[in-house]
Parts: sequence; C-alpha cells; structure tokens
Amino acid sequence: MRRSAVLASVIAGMMPVYALAQSSVTLYGIVDAGVSYGNNVAPALGQAGARKIQETSGVGIPSRWGLRGVEDLGGGNVAVFVLENGFSVANGTLLQGSREFGRQSYVGLGNKKLGTVTLGRQYESVVDFVGPFVSARQWGTQYGAHVGDIDNLYTTFRLNNTVKYQSANLSGFTFGGLYAFSNQGAGSGGTGFSNNSAWSVGGSYTSNAFSLGVGHFHLSNPSSGATGGSNTSGAVAGDYTSPTDIFYVRPVASQDVTGIGVSYALKGFTLGGAYTYAKLDYTDHTSFAMSNYEVNGKYQFTPALVAGVAAIYSVGNVEGASSIANVSAGQHPHWVQFNAGLLYSLSRLTDVYGAVVYQKALNGALTAAIDNIGGPSGINSRFQVATTVGVRHKF
Repeated sequence: MRRSAVLASVIAGMMPVYALAQSSVTLYGIVDAGVSYGNNVAPALGQAGARKIQETSGVGIPSRWGLRGVEDLGGGNVAVFVLENGFSVANGTLLQGSREFGRQSYVGLGNKKLGTVTLGRQYESVVDFVGPFVSARQWGTQYGAHVGDIDNLYTTFRLNNTVKYQSANLSGFTFGGLYAFSNQGAGSGGTGFSNNSAWSVGGSYTSNAFSLGVGHFHLSNPSSGATGGSNTSGAVAGDYTSPTDIFYVRPVASQDVTGIGVSYALKGFTLGGAYTYAKLDYTDHTSFAMSNYEVNGKYQFTPALVAGVAAIYSVGNVEGASSIANVSAGQHPHWVQFNAGLLYSLSRLTDVYGAVVYQKALNGALTAAIDNIGGPSGINSRFQVATTVGVRHKF
C-alpha cells in the first residue's frame, strides 16, 4: 500500500503543470423556425411587389450553434475562444456568406481585473453596447430592425481581422474598442493599409434599474470587399448584399454610426429607447445620412409571458439623390415604423413568439424595407406589413 502511494506521487510529479489547469468547452446553440407573411415584397428596388408567405429561420433569434472554451491559467488569467456558426433551419444551409463560423470566430486572453483581448471575426461596439436596447434584439424579431438596418444593430455585417478589447466590470461601468485590419499592403492596388479597415469604441453603465450604452464605429471603403472588389480579404467581405439593405446599392467609401441606448425597469415594466445616427459617403462623392429615434416598452405579465411595443421614426438627409434612386425622391425622406411582439416560455429552454411590424415611407421616401422580409416594398407601394409566429429552442 505504501509502495503504491509513493508510485502515485512520483507519477503526479511528472505530469505537466498545464494539465492541472481547469478548462471547459461548451456546446451551445439556438434553433429558431416559423411562418411569416409580408405584403408588397419586391425582388429588387424599383420592381413590383406582391404578398409573400414563407417558412422562415432565425427571425425571432438567428439560428446558430457554437463552441465556447475557457481555460483557467491561474492568477485570475484565462484563455478563451468562441467558434459560432449561423445556419438556416428551413433548408440546412450555412449563412453569413456560407462561412463555417460566420457569426463569430475568435481566440484571446483575459484577466478578471484588466479585461479581455480577443482576435478574429467579431461584433463592433455599437452592436455590443447599443444593440441590447432596441426592440428587435429583445422581442420585436429581425423584422423590427430599423429601416435597411443602416445602423447595423441587427448585424447586417460583422468585422473580420479584428483585435478587440473588453474591460472588466468597474462598479457598473464597462468599455471596449476594436480595430479591424484591411490585411492589404500599403502599396497594393486598391488604396493599401486603410482599404476596407474599421474601428469602433463604446461603453455601458448599469446601476440597479437604470442602464445606458453608447458606441461609435467607422468603416473605411467597405464596398471594396464585394465580389470583384479591390480588397475581398478586408474587414467587411461580401456583406452588403441583402435585398433589404437598400442604402448599399452604390459603392460605399465610408460608413459611420453613432448610437446611444437607455432603459429603466420598474417592477414588471421596462421603458427603453435608442438613438442612432448613420452616414454613408459613396464613391461618387454623394452621401446619405439617417437619424433613427426609437422608444420601446415591455411588460412581464407572468414569469413566462412578455409583451412589447415600439415606435421608430427615421429621418434621412440626401446629398446627391442619384446614389439611392428608387429609395428617395427628395432630400429629406422619412420612415415611420411600429413593432409589437409577444414571447411565451414553454420551459427554460423553449419559447414560442409572435410579432407584427408596420413600416411606412413618408416625405419623399419611395421604398419601405422591413429587414429580412425578402425585399423592399417596390414601385407604387410605400408601406409594408410583416407578421411572424415561430418557435425556438436553446441548448
């Protein structure tokens, strides 16, 4: 018995130190599917629209599966990674340009006091810090995103080649920033180091019932990442392609978005809102800017039942209307949108949901464009209605 104990001690002493560190890898995901209806859905800008009934995937919350890993390195330090795939339940195909891990893919190091640095394909700061305050990201579904998702709060695109910092929680404050490399040489045929690069910064504060988030991001020549562009390996690659992203119909020289979100919870009721300002400078030296104003509220009727409503008003400013033909006939197009949604939890992991979204183009705006419904409203139809019911399961 004594000899066996001595032998066990010798073997333990020969084991590498890293084998004693605690680590974990978690498989997780969401499977979301439903049936949706939309009216005045056109296949492209300037064409005629028609009603559309379809089976949908990921309208409530985008379907995904992923692997999340954490290794304790000791002294409050950790190594982390995430590999996250987006897919369609309706047909089993990959999303995000058929990328294997198109939603997120990163690895990094963190410290419980100093924060975390990660490298890979990630979200920018407006998504991180302002996105949680809009109705679309809570109960309003993807159809409830702001017109054309011009502020990217529903992640029309993610950023490649990023180095990202996220602080620890400092008495309710958190902050972070990101830089996305173009991965192009300074003398290359495009415009070099800044050709299809990006950066972002943001922060948040939470105290009891009150929460606040702010963020800003800048993209430099993102349209060069389109097929046949001058830098398809840069920060944005192939993401300006959705038929509802009506503001990306011309090549974009730069894009800037600034946003702020706020919420206050009182018993079962939460009142919130967000403001975003987005500006697109096109390569033909014209531009388009839009301010989005959203007010939303939700009420927790029971632990299982949540309902919400939101109103969104979007005000555009056109400098050179030819850049967005079939979108605006004047310099100051407006859009109004109303979201209503219901979420009922059947269990800790399974929900059913429903939502109705109405969007109307006003004051020279020619096109409504509910996000992901399948297309803009088309000629002679300046409004859209979208309804959806679905079920989602988390694991």
